[in-house]
Amino acid sequence: MAGKVIGVALGPGDPELITLKALKALQAVDVVYYPSTVNGKGQTSSMSYRVLKHLDIDHNKLKPVEVSMSYDRSTATQTYQELAADCIAHCQQERNVAVVSEGDISFYSTFAYLLDDFREAAIEYEMIPGVPAFILSGSLGKFPICTQTDKVLVVPEVADEATLAGFVENNETVVLMKVSKIKAWITAFLNQEGITFFYGEYMGTDKEFTTTDLNDLSERRIPYFSIIVIKNKVSCK
Repeated sequence: MAGKVIGVALGPGDPELITLKALKALQAVDVVYYPSTVNGKGQTSSMSYRVLKHLDIDHNKLKPVEVSMSYDRSTATQTYQELAADCIAHCQQERNVAVVSEGDISFYSTFAYLLDDFREAAIEYEMIPGVPAFILSGSLGKFPICTQTDKVLVVPEVADEATLAGFVENNETVVLMKVSKIKAWITAFLNQEGITFFYGEYMGTDKEFTTTDLNDLSERRIPYFSIIVIKNKVSCK
C-alpha cells in the first residue's frame, strides 16, 4: 500500500499553539519537510524550524527545503516541483510524509503548490489546519477580529494608499500581510486616517513585538513576518 502526504500547519510561531492532531501526525510520519530561506549573507533561517525544534518528534527525520523569497517565482516553482516529486517517491516506497507550513496549511501556504502534482500522481493527501497569525493578533491585542455581521478582508499586498482607503471604508476589519512592502507609506496612512490598528511581528516567537502606538512604527524596521490589523469599528486598545 502506498504512503500518503500530510500537510501539517504549525500555527503562528508558538510551539504550544500547534494542534494535538498536527503533533501526532508529525510524530507518526517517516519524513518531515519544512521550508527555509537563505539571505544575501548566506545565512539560513526557518520560522518552521523554530517551532519544530521544540516539539517532541524525531529530529532526524526533519528535512529543510530552501524556498526562494524572490519576486521571480520561477526558482520557487522549480523547488515546489522537486518537493512534490520527492514526496511522491516516498509514498511509492510506502512511506508517509509531512510537509509543514507556518500558520494554516490552506492559508497562503506552500502546500497549495504541491496539490496538482499529488492529484496527477494519484497520491493520497491530508491537510491538518492550524492557527493563522492574524487570529493570534486578536488574542495578543485582546480585541475581536470581528463580531456579528462584520466584514473581514485579508490583503496579501496593496498597491497604494487610495486602494487601502477603499478597503478600510468597505470593511470593518482589514488585515494587511507582507507589511514590509508598504513600509514607506503605511505609517503616514494610519496617522492621516486616524484609524485604530494593531501591529505585530514574529508573533508567537521570542522575537515577538506588538503595538497599537503609531510612534513605535515611525522609525521601526518592518520585517517580512509582520501584519497590521486595521479596525474602523472596534478599538484594539
